[in-house]
Amino acid sequence: MNNVIIFGAGNIGSTLIKRLGQENANIKCIVRSDGVFDISQNKIAEQKDWRDFIDEIDLAFICIPTKGKGNIALEYELAFLEKGKPVITCEKASIANHWDKLKEYKNIFKYTASVGGGTMMLKEISKYKSENISEINAVVNGTLNYIGDELKSGKAKEQIVKEIFENKFSEPGANTFDEIINIEIKDAIYKTIIISNHTDIFDRTITENDIEKVGFKEGKRCVVKITKDKIQTGFTEDNNSNWLPTGVNNVMYINGEKKAYGPGAGAQATVSAMIDDYLDLTE
Repeated sequence: MNNVIIFGAGNIGSTLIKRLGQENANIKCIVRSDGVFDISQNKIAEQKDWRDFIDEIDLAFICIPTKGKGNIALEYELAFLEKGKPVITCEKASIANHWDKLKEYKNIFKYTASVGGGTMMLKEISKYKSENISEINAVVNGTLNYIGDELKSGKAKEQIVKEIFENKFSEPGANTFDEIINIEIKDAIYKTIIISNHTDIFDRTITENDIEKVGFKEGKRCVVKITKDKIQTGFTEDNNSNWLPTGVNNVMYINGEKKAYGPGAGAQATVSAMIDDYLDLTE
């Protein structure tokens, strides 16, 4: 299982390429918006012809930005999964919106990087039997946590926005404070759906309609709360709560016990989780 294809060559994709080189993976091709390229950046096909490479690929990495309902990512994923070829992804929308189509491939579909970056939240959840999980409390969006933490210190919104852009903390498409909040809360909702379905504590597939959403409120921090009776995402936790992380960090408590902590944003954290999945599949 050595010939790999990478979809996406942005911040995460380019970081992944470097890390895979250290793992002696053979990067057969890289699919970008402007074509299909080899590892030397030579264009070898048009973007629309990426399916021509499926048969010679052993494993696919999906590193494209999370957009819309994840239909593009889903097309890539199913093209390989339906042929029994493993897929590793950090994209969230396809998992959150199309879990019914993906769950049957769970043994070869790895998505640790979709929630919590290098904190391995989903792997921590997997250590529990579903009947032993009664409550999950978590911070799953580092950008929103950073905003809350900086507002708590008295920093102006304009300065926070400037720092978010400088550090590339936000998802693409946001330009103002309100736009950042709206995009990142969507990200948190998608992660809540993924966590909820990953726990297997519900007798149905959880969708966005099952999530109670709470919008931005001054003095509140964005958190996820999951029990068998209620799933909630939004600004509900007091900013002074002592269990909240600092900066862009994420945290997760299962049944009141701290099980994961660390950076939830950034290419390095995301790629470390993808490499962990890769090693699980190849070793």
